[in-house]
Amino acid sequence: MKTIPFWTDEFPRPADLASHPLPEEVDVAIVGGGYTGLSAARVIARSGGSVAVLEQKTIGWGASSRNGGMTTTGLKAAAKTLSSRYGKELGSVFWQASLDAIDLIGEIVREEQIACDFERRGHLALATKPQHLKQMEAKADWFRRELGHMMEVVGPDELRSEIGSDVFHGGLRDEYSGGLNPAEYVFGLARAVARYGGCLCENTQVTGIKRQNGKFEVQTTQGGLRARDVLLATNGYTGGLVHGVRRRIFPVGSYIIVTEPLSEAMQQELSPKGRMFYTSRWFLHYFRLTPDGRMLFGGRNNLSTGQDLKESAERLRRSMVRVFPQLENVPITHSW
Repeated sequence: MKTIPFWTDEFPRPADLASHPLPEEVDVAIVGGGYTGLSAARVIARSGGSVAVLEQKTIGWGASSRNGGMTTTGLKAAAKTLSSRYGKELGSVFWQASLDAIDLIGEIVREEQIACDFERRGHLALATKPQHLKQMEAKADWFRRELGHMMEVVGPDELRSEIGSDVFHGGLRDEYSGGLNPAEYVFGLARAVARYGGCLCENTQVTGIKRQNGKFEVQTTQGGLRARDVLLATNGYTGGLVHGVRRRIFPVGSYIIVTEPLSEAMQQELSPKGRMFYTSRWFLHYFRLTPDGRMLFGGRNNLSTGQDLKESAERLRRSMVRVFPQLENVPITHSW
């Protein structure tokens, strides 16, 4: 078993992906070379602006190349919570943004011809307790009534048509979601940025940002550059660079394992429709078949970012086998 991310082990950084020296000045300096930074850089470069992506490691090094590859609807805060907090009109805008984000992935994949196995096969939220299914029924009714978005409740009798497991009490199906290979997608985004003239500056850690004479002076481990604007796109890797942001962001660990490739018959048994799955547990599990037919199983079994990966693999394997006893003797190939 390898204790490295499966995606980049199978699909490493392309040898022909450009890496640029630090420019002296750009319109926009973007701190962080993941999905957010690269997506913004693509728009800026394609519209004729000069842009540099400053990545302290290598392109996509963080969660953008390590996640489960599940492009599901919704934001971290529940749509009903957002509507209650900000009002129905703005709550609807938030929800629509989550749908638009998935559509945007499809547009980028088509426009930039990114081969990343993007497919819209929907997701299924799984009820781990009977009362959770009742809550899902109410949720589906609220979404239909308030947002005009259709979700379908899957009862216990229908569940076997969706998943080869008997441990759940039903689920909530949303056909809008999809899945992809996250490493191939992030590298495809980076290629597009370089093709439009953007600079990809890897191994370039930003150490300071200050405004001077109407522009920003950005200090990095590779030297300094000037920029009219700076976009901070660092997420859990923000650190102490901008203190006002750092107080609001902290890293949370999420861990994943994958099995060796499964037979076609086993794939069909476990996930007949190729859905993305996640459970209704507070510390949820999420799982799916990878494009090459492995079971990927993840979860926040420890909120720290430094759990031993062999211990994590054993914890996740036990959880996976509780869901899918069929996988008891299937080897785990990667843990990260």
